[in-house]
Amino acid sequence: MFDAPSETITAATGGAPAPRRRGRPAIDTAHAIDESVFLAAAFSMFAERGYDATTLRELARDLGVSHNLLNVRFGLKANLWRAAVDWRMVEASTTVVAAFDGEGDAEQRLRDLVRRFCEWATENRDIVAISYHEGQRDSWRLEYIAQTFIRPFQVRLDALIDEVRAVRPVHALSTTALMALLVQGVGFYFAARPLQLRLGETTDASHETALIQARQFADFLIGGLLTTGV
Repeated sequence: MFDAPSETITAATGGAPAPRRRGRPAIDTAHAIDESVFLAAAFSMFAERGYDATTLRELARDLGVSHNLLNVRFGLKANLWRAAVDWRMVEASTTVVAAFDGEGDAEQRLRDLVRRFCEWATENRDIVAISYHEGQRDSWRLEYIAQTFIRPFQVRLDALIDEVRAVRPVHALSTTALMALLVQGVGFYFAARPLQLRLGETTDASHETALIQARQFADFLIGGLLTTGV
């Protein structure tokens, strides 16, 4: 198990509220801002910059709160990261995970799962980004994401594919590879819009167009998985 970093969120005044600066006033009332606002802003910054390049002072400044308020609420930068990841992952996963317990036989549920996942990728670019940052090297954060969110999903995906395989041929592609195609493949396509434009993409960036493309990706992946030739 990896050890969490010891970086603390401490105010320069040693625990007292930081003096106000000119400009936007700091908010120091404990309940002045709903916690989801902190977590959404924190996750966005971690996803965009990565853990090491994210500073709590910048986050506090962006939110218009004192640095000391973040210290009181979360104590450690690592605690804020975990709280933000927990909040965002649970918020984003409901629609996709529901496919495991959906109606229909195993093949229908697998088709629905892949379609939902591809559609999910059009709206959750920040999760794609954080998976890219954290997936490149071992760390306590990668361990946390893998064991808390990815591995439980993979166990259910393995079981669903085994159900399908019991009645018809399924490609031998591992679920590790399938999830990479979904997140780093389909997800990256939607997350890296500037790159796609540089490479000649001409479709508009509307939500409706993204959903059409997501369903095309889903059809392509399902067509490869549910093959009769392997």
